[in-house]
Amino acid sequence: MYSAKEASEITGLLTATLRYYEKEKLLPQIARNNQKYRQYTDEDIEWIKMIQCMRMANIPIQSIKEYVSLLVRGGETIEQRYAMVQNHMKDIKNQMANLKNAFILTQKKLLFYEKLLEDPSCRSISYIEEWKLFNHGEN
Repeated sequence: MYSAKEASEITGLLTATLRYYEKEKLLPQIARNNQKYRQYTDEDIEWIKMIQCMRMANIPIQSIKEYVSLLVRGGETIEQRYAMVQNHMKDIKNQMANLKNAFILTQKKLLFYEKLLEDPSCRSISYIEEWKLFNHGEN
């Protein structure tokens, strides 16, 4: 069993976030000790890590709530959960493609600025001139 502080350290989340997840019913009921302090199990920690993974994939809290609700209901909801995970997979692939495009553009912009920094005369160009230089591939 882990205290809220220990669970926070293990997961890297603030204790306030852990309480929020519990309040929003993203977690199963967390056990309490005699002093009413939360006591997290290894299973609770794994559950929290699953939620963290979903949040990192930008899955909205409401969708996570829906998924958790279905999960708790058991085998009768496997088809619904499968469909949800399929949709999330599509979203993640789109996010990855968008991030790849952002990375490529940022990399080009970084190289562009490296070249500008080598030329002292470029310190006086306007943003319009810079925009034209960058957009016309003269970088």
